[in-house]
Amino acid sequence: MSNGTNSAMNQIHGLAKGKSPVVVMTIAGLLGGIAGYVLSELIQGGDTSRFFPESLYLSTGVWFMLIIAGIGLLLSASQGIIEKNVEKSTSNILTALPALAIGGFISGAVAQKVYEKLLENDGSQVTARTIAWGIAGGLGGLAVGAGFRSLVRVRNCGIGGLGGGLLGGLLFDQIATDGGSSARFVGIVLIGTLMGLFIALLDAATTDYYLELASGEQRGQQFVLFDNASVIGCARTVAVTLVRDPLVTEQHVRATKTSGGLAIECLKGASAVLINGQSTQNGTLPVGGTIQIGNTVLVLQSKKGKSVRPVGSVAAVPNAGVQAPQTSSNESSRASEPVRSRPTIQMNNNPKQ
Repeated sequence: MSNGTNSAMNQIHGLAKGKSPVVVMTIAGLLGGIAGYVLSELIQGGDTSRFFPESLYLSTGVWFMLIIAGIGLLLSASQGIIEKNVEKSTSNILTALPALAIGGFISGAVAQKVYEKLLENDGSQVTARTIAWGIAGGLGGLAVGAGFRSLVRVRNCGIGGLGGGLLGGLLFDQIATDGGSSARFVGIVLIGTLMGLFIALLDAATTDYYLELASGEQRGQQFVLFDNASVIGCARTVAVTLVRDPLVTEQHVRATKTSGGLAIECLKGASAVLINGQSTQNGTLPVGGTIQIGNTVLVLQSKKGKSVRPVGSVAAVPNAGVQAPQTSSNESSRASEPVRSRPTIQMNNNPKQ
């Protein structure tokens, strides 16, 4: 990971203390936009392309791949940052990288093609850029969602990226009127920020249940249950990662949402858990109820109802025995044209007359 991305992640860690997921993800999107701008300018170039200069579609694909990589890496790390789990941030980033590379490239190439076609049909440059950036943001958002290993979050990232791209593209020409590098900076940072904000708002609006730590050093830490079924354990790849408890196995419990709580199932090789003080391998955890996995106690909360706080301190009961495009006909004319003489979503171009 580059020093710039490391620095951005450190800034998020500092700003995230005591902040809500919406704040953390908005900051991550903003810093990711800055990282994406730097990567795209340094590697692909701004006004000229270092890769595929003969093809505007391919060069724009590389350009946007670098942008979505910067935004996506920071957004992928946000879950681990919120949960104060550096290993989870790293795991999410590594999982998202292939999707960010492929999805970012495809989204940029497709968006460039749409942008040109809309202008060829005498469309408004603002409309063309808005639609093109919306497509790029939506496809890029799907790639970002891959890092979270959650179908719900893939959907939220796709919709959030679409919304961020549409609004960012709409505002782009209004804010950045001079074109060139400064216009690209404003556009990329704006879109990254809006993507982070919209994804976080969708996450908040489409989820209900969350588990809250009621014991240990990180008491009060919350784990949102995005999918219908979530695995709880100590592995960094599961939905709810519990750290600093040697009695919690990598994949200890599967929790499936029901109308009134969670259906709990201990997975193969895992010891029994305590649900409201009762030992069980399979049971139902109601909203406001407690589940003890190893020495870690969690309370199930619902955003639809009033949060239930355990009275006093929760004493953990030892739980032993856990196992551990088509070519133009006028080739000579095209060959003499400078690179980027055609309209591109990367900067302010005047539409064809």
